[in-house]
Amino acid sequence: MNPRARIILGVLAGVYVLIVFRAFHIQVLGVKGIRDRGARQYCVKIPLLPKRGVILDRTGNEFAVSLSTKSIFVQPSKLSSPDVAANLLSRRISRPAAELRKELASDKNFLWVKRQMPSSMAEEIVREVREAVGKGKGGGGADGIGTVEEPKRFYPNRELASSIIGFTDVDSAGIEGIELSLDKYLRGESAYLVCERDARGRIMVPADTPIEVNSEGHSVSLTVDRNIQHVAQTELMEAVKKYKARGGMALVMQPKTGEILAMASLPTFNPNSLSAARPEARKNRVITDCLEPGSTFKVFTLASALELGAIDTRQKIFCENGTYRYAGRTIHDTHKYGWLTVPEVIKFSSNIGMIKVSEKMAPERFHDMIQAFGFGTKTGVELNGESGGLVPPRDKFSRIRRATVAFGQGIAVTPLQLASAMASVVNGGKIMKPYIVKEIADPEGRVVYRGEPKELRRTISPKTSAQMREILGKVVQEDGTGTQARIKGFHIGGKTGTAQKVEEGTGRYSPDKRIASFIGFLPLQDPELLILVVIDEPKGAVYGGVVAAPAFNQITLKTAYYLGITPTEQVGGDVAKAIREETGPYGIRMSRVAMGPGGGALVMPDLQGISMGRVVDLMGRYSVKIRLVGTGLARVQSPAPGAILAPGTEVTVTFGAEQGER
Repeated sequence: MNPRARIILGVLAGVYVLIVFRAFHIQVLGVKGIRDRGARQYCVKIPLLPKRGVILDRTGNEFAVSLSTKSIFVQPSKLSSPDVAANLLSRRISRPAAELRKELASDKNFLWVKRQMPSSMAEEIVREVREAVGKGKGGGGADGIGTVEEPKRFYPNRELASSIIGFTDVDSAGIEGIELSLDKYLRGESAYLVCERDARGRIMVPADTPIEVNSEGHSVSLTVDRNIQHVAQTELMEAVKKYKARGGMALVMQPKTGEILAMASLPTFNPNSLSAARPEARKNRVITDCLEPGSTFKVFTLASALELGAIDTRQKIFCENGTYRYAGRTIHDTHKYGWLTVPEVIKFSSNIGMIKVSEKMAPERFHDMIQAFGFGTKTGVELNGESGGLVPPRDKFSRIRRATVAFGQGIAVTPLQLASAMASVVNGGKIMKPYIVKEIADPEGRVVYRGEPKELRRTISPKTSAQMREILGKVVQEDGTGTQARIKGFHIGGKTGTAQKVEEGTGRYSPDKRIASFIGFLPLQDPELLILVVIDEPKGAVYGGVVAAPAFNQITLKTAYYLGITPTEQVGGDVAKAIREETGPYGIRMSRVAMGPGGGALVMPDLQGISMGRVVDLMGRYSVKIRLVGTGLARVQSPAPGAILAPGTEVTVTFGAEQGER
């Protein structure tokens, strides 16, 4: 063949191979990219709110759920009578007619009118608008107005645990509480309304528009028990109301593990009605508020001195008959005391005695012990907004500052820090990391995180811890400061606290504003519960032993019986009489039957038709373990009414839809 012809044929063959390769690349290898580009030209994705995961308590009761709602959209270009539609929508969704007319007259081809409405209401509005503009015969969204399903966050327990759970914004993003701190797990991926666009760029929304759902949010189970939370919040509210206080805080935790069973903060709010909530009510004061602990801090001063070997429980301290001139200041006790033993200094809460205890420690060692108890640093609980408190720096730990810190002033702590430190004093000396998240599971139910007890460090020895438990048990004895915290049948320990508040703006202590508190635990020798109650600015009575201790008593009593913690002592007949007298307001008959010489047993009452809160309140007076199922009013109970309840009996109450309170 002619060489020139070979060259021409070779070039043509190469071009042919390139064309074939390019065609293969376009139609086989690149087909996905081409389809995607084509889809982007005619396909439109309108983002919808993601479906958040549920938040549950430790037993599976719902704290936060996502309900199915309908959102109304319009396509102005398809509305034959925009003004008529605007006027009708204005009346039904409470938006200014002028604003709606302006929106419907715009050149937009898709816009939201109202989002997250009850489904039946949204469908009714759309039907009315279609009829009004003459488009009532089918067509759905193609007629210019339609609905699409979207989730809406709902909190079935309203104010209960709202400071823990928090809330979300209009875009379904977490703003406070667990909703914020675990937003990355709860939120999930956005869904999309998949529409088409015509050659002129107009969006077309057919009646059967598909919704593309990527992934729902993870579910979160908390260590909080809804029933214990109800008890804590109710009793705290009663105390705040009784003493006309500014607010209050309560915390229930397991001292051996750091699990938080309840965390209440007042004032509170309903996350379903955020517009009515004050900013102050949205805070979780248990982790955000720094307060001077008052006499509850004496626990840590004495524990430090005992651990460092600076003092012995057999020693006596002269308390100067109530007035002590120290470092240029005059320190007072509430009562005039002379010589007191070390346990009596705590029992009678002597400021002067505690100053003399602190003097026996080297300042730097005392400062180190305060930090070891966790004061001045965040606990690391799974909630945003936690404060670290305020501990004087080592170089400013002067003689007078050391003295005031010894009895709980000149130092600021959060209620959670206080409870965590107290737990270490009574649990054998271990600082446990407080935690409130039990587990997190993905949409398929696989657990991706599990909360577990975590020991951070040791503060005191088991020997010192045992000594402190014995000393704190004396506080609630007949002549101690915490007698109103005593619980018949249980050996408990605790400490009262009353602290002056610093006036805002002046930096001086207020002459009449106080913080009253009580922190305690039970059983005394093997603590299973630790409860803290703080009342902010009570009126009239201001002492922790009078204001906070009774609330502690009721929270602890009901929680202990609910969890099936066995009383240390046999409950006698006098208690049975008191029980019958206390149940009058609910109209529930509670009786006792004889079971032999000197003893008796309570009879199962009829709980039919009463609320869960009342069931917990009533059955909390029995030495039984309660299991609650469902929501609403009591429908089924086991054992049946009239059955004899021996201590430790498990009582199951099933609740159903509410049909009116009894």
